[in-house]
Amino acid sequence: MSTSLPRIFTCSDAINNVDYVDINYGTLGLINIPTITASASVDVNVFISNKTKTTARINFSQKFIGTLYYTVIGFN
Repeated sequence: MSTSLPRIFTCSDAINNVDYVDINYGTLGLINIPTITASASVDVNVFISNKTKTTARINFSQKFIGTLYYTVIGFN
């Protein structure tokens, strides 16, 4: 039997002409590398890189002005 509890962190951030955003979810205290989903309010490709137990980088196919929405799901 596992005693790990699921943890979910959801956020939206205003984006203004950047190639990427670094996020920090270290306060979740995750025991493994989480699943991260992300999307934007405009038509750009969004992808995740440099994922660890505490941080990740969300990259964009081009600079844009809009909103980034992301969710981090893991266990602690």
